[in-house]
Amino acid sequence: MTELKAKDFYVAFKKAAETLLVNKDEINALNVFPVPDGDTGSNMTSGMLEACEWLDRAKNKNKIKEIMKNMRDGLLMGARGNSGVILSQIFRGFTETLEDKETVTTKDFIEALKNAKDVAYHAVIKPVEGTMLTLIRKLADRAEKELSDIEDFEEFLDKLYEISTEIVDETPKYLKKLRDANVVDAGAKGVSYIIKGFRDAIKGDTEINLEHIENASPEEIREIAYEEIKFQYCTECVLKLNNPDISKDDLEKIRAFLEEMGDSIVLVHQGDFLKTHVHTNRPGKVFEEFINYGELYKVKVDNMKVQHEHVVETSENYNEKSSQEEVEYESNNENWGVITVSPGEGLTKIFKSLGVDKVIFGGQTMNPSIKDFKDAIDELPQKKILILPNNPNIILTAEKVADMVEDKEVLVVKTKYIQEGITAMLAFDDNMDYDELKEAIESEISGIVPIQVTYAIRDSEIAGEKIKKDEYLVFVGKELKAHSFNLSEAVLKVLKEKINEGFEIMTMFYGQDIELKTAELIANELMEEFPDLEVEIHNGGQPHYPLLISLE
Repeated sequence: MTELKAKDFYVAFKKAAETLLVNKDEINALNVFPVPDGDTGSNMTSGMLEACEWLDRAKNKNKIKEIMKNMRDGLLMGARGNSGVILSQIFRGFTETLEDKETVTTKDFIEALKNAKDVAYHAVIKPVEGTMLTLIRKLADRAEKELSDIEDFEEFLDKLYEISTEIVDETPKYLKKLRDANVVDAGAKGVSYIIKGFRDAIKGDTEINLEHIENASPEEIREIAYEEIKFQYCTECVLKLNNPDISKDDLEKIRAFLEEMGDSIVLVHQGDFLKTHVHTNRPGKVFEEFINYGELYKVKVDNMKVQHEHVVETSENYNEKSSQEEVEYESNNENWGVITVSPGEGLTKIFKSLGVDKVIFGGQTMNPSIKDFKDAIDELPQKKILILPNNPNIILTAEKVADMVEDKEVLVVKTKYIQEGITAMLAFDDNMDYDELKEAIESEISGIVPIQVTYAIRDSEIAGEKIKKDEYLVFVGKELKAHSFNLSEAVLKVLKEKINEGFEIMTMFYGQDIELKTAELIANELMEEFPDLEVEIHNGGQPHYPLLISLE
């Protein structure tokens, strides 16, 4: 085979998605940071699966331009986290090179890899070597030097995959944290799996199982009356249980909750995992309830309204119902629509009370997609939008959304922590213009110190410090300041040092892993030693982080 046609790319991409999906958990486990943020595989898979759905919508699967466009747009809309966004940019460069071709040769493929490298590096402000960026750069360079004379695609892709595995194995040479953890880069490994899937399809392995993302045919959809859809979101969740021997009473409690939230309910308990499917108008509340029992392992939300819009007109009754349901979330903002990200119900309530219009559920291990942000922007009536990502792994996603929106002015303030997002809302003024608001918020958040308390999910090493699994870790910003198996001991050590520097106000948000009394005990000891310290304690409800603390 010396030429690839549109149908070849259609099949090969879906095989690549399947290969990535099969190995998603391995990629997640490669995340070397010892806190529970192993989501690279999930983020990359999200984009690939969304792109598969877009490919299925292509009217002419024999036209390369349409296949390339749907592949590119689907990846962007499904992109989650830095890894997902960077992957979408790799494919953007790749597809833009090939979309005007009738057929593709190996030389064309090499040119596409070179453009993929250029576009991906351009998209990242501070590229880090030893990541998927390194893989696409070295892969493009080596393909041009070593594979330019090969015309047969089977031989070409065999060697391309072989080169990719060699580059993956080299990633620890470029990045110290990979060497310290004795692992390869997760994102680079994911791209290598994508290449493997592409190769396998071209060599004849075209059986693909992506049934969990297959949609009903248009003919089947036409048979469903739109007004019969009482609940808008098809919501699926796999939960890794804190207690695999979950009681029958708890299972009944969960089932009763789901029955209150929607219909079409499936609840399956198998080993360490609990799987649910429900049609609901509040998928975020489903996820927030489930994390009371464990860790979200896999989630999926499909907007059934969007799935039907191409065959059934939206009914006025449905729109009226949706508007009534959203009344509780209305703010008084006339000029700016505010969108933020929150990982917990308590934090969501705080954001709402401060004037946020739309709160997207997400955070560590569960980064919102570009589509999540785009839908939120489209739903807001304001012509100016403020986005507060509140997580460093969500900033790039938010910025890409801002680049996509043409009919509204979008300001992304790079809040890296929940505490910064809350402080930003204290500086928010609906009457300010773009520059004034940006300056006011950035000035306000520069005056606080965000402290995150989490725990290690594996033995590791940070800045020369040996970390043991299950130890509590206290970060000031992104710098590890203390670690201990005793939560209070670690937190008090850091807080006392910081308060002695002159800080006067402390705000604590306790998560779902601890009780209010634990936070109060820490606060009381500090107030005894520092009687002028002002303290506020709130129930944040966030997973993975027992305490989020702000000092000012």
